[in-house]
Amino acid sequence: MAREISPQKRSARLEELIRIHFPPEEKEERIARALEALNQDEPIRLTPEQWKWVAEDPELEDQF
Repeated sequence: MAREISPQKRSARLEELIRIHFPPEEKEERIARALEALNQDEPIRLTPEQWKWVAEDPELEDQF
């Protein structure tokens, strides 16, 4: 049976995982890529299901 984790520990673990996945050293690059994508001449046209898939796929960033 799974043990309950206190909200403080859960929050600390989540923050740790966010720091690992999104290191502060790469923040400028991530922002630049996001702005470049937002400012493209051709907007990206996806269905809501496709947007959800892109947003939730943990391996997608590693593919490009």
